[in-house]
Amino acid sequence: MKNKSQIIQAIKSYLAASKTNAKGKSIKEKIVIIESDDWGAIRTPSIEAVRAFQKKGLEIGNSIYKVDALESQDDLELLFEVLSKHKGSDGMQAKLTANAIMANPDFDKIRASNFTEFHYEKFTETFKKYPNHANNLDLWLQGKAAGIFQPQFHGREHLQYKRWLRVLQQKNEAALFCFDWKATYSGIADYSFMEAYDWDTKADIPEQKKVIEEGLQIFAATFQETSKSFIAPCYNWDPLIEVVLKENGVAWIQGMRSQLIPTGTFSKYLPLSHRFGETNALGLRYNVRNCIFEPSMNPNRDWVNSCLAQISSAFHWNKPAVICSHRINYVGFINEKNRDRGLQDLDLLLKTIVKKWPEVQFISTDELSKYNIA
Repeated sequence: MKNKSQIIQAIKSYLAASKTNAKGKSIKEKIVIIESDDWGAIRTPSIEAVRAFQKKGLEIGNSIYKVDALESQDDLELLFEVLSKHKGSDGMQAKLTANAIMANPDFDKIRASNFTEFHYEKFTETFKKYPNHANNLDLWLQGKAAGIFQPQFHGREHLQYKRWLRVLQQKNEAALFCFDWKATYSGIADYSFMEAYDWDTKADIPEQKKVIEEGLQIFAATFQETSKSFIAPCYNWDPLIEVVLKENGVAWIQGMRSQLIPTGTFSKYLPLSHRFGETNALGLRYNVRNCIFEPSMNPNRDWVNSCLAQISSAFHWNKPAVICSHRINYVGFINEKNRDRGLQDLDLLLKTIVKKWPEVQFISTDELSKYNIA
């Protein structure tokens, strides 16, 4: 039985989602897509690092850096257990579109250059450096083969490395301290380093194109297929990079209702609205997230019922229910309680979806092209 506050929250969630869903193309099937960003990317490397940041007096607070970490083998196995329990009307299990980062900073080589050069290592090499992660790629491939974990391209790094290097060269004490712990944290809970395709000058765009192309090549070599979709870190990218996506086989751009176009100043963007199924001049189509499921972001919120209300709105307007749900919700490498809460809520969400809409199908973003969208 829902209490009054839950009912009010559900109504607000439904109405807010309807503003997004009222426009755009339609799809007749009841489809659920769970788009989950950041797989393969580093954040805070360990609980010891969290304690060191806190002891140093860094503003880690309730930021993502307090619980988010490279997913472990345990994290993956427990997530797969939950997804495997729930099936759509076509007999296929629930599925995660795992938007993946292909590389992380090579801290040793960067230090050796005195912070003047950026070097990266493939995410599969990063796995080998963590204590419960060496079999992660095998698990990714097993999840992919089982139809429950479909990698898609999120970026080469989840890092605006030029900004990061500049701060390191300036001998910023907090950034250097975090660097010693093999983290890109700066002691401030902002996104200035995380926005990989934001730019400070338009002269950065050609290099960004090269970075994206290299990342897509790593993706293709790792998974023996091209990524059919792309989501920019922090939903921030310049339309000029999209030609590289098209040339490398991407068909769908994932995102929120608005694309954040860089202006040359961090945190100041030109919003560009998109609708589901919209096609741009290059022939790329947009998939718009219209449901939010982020238990780690606010533990006090009833995420299951608010997400169900958003799904109801999506289906009412003949849209796929595209659920935004980041990796942070399912990792317990630093704090197992964080993972347990996320998986418990995910289990209940999926169980309720199947019960409420027995005709539902679970797909990944790259499979959208199989459907008639009009």
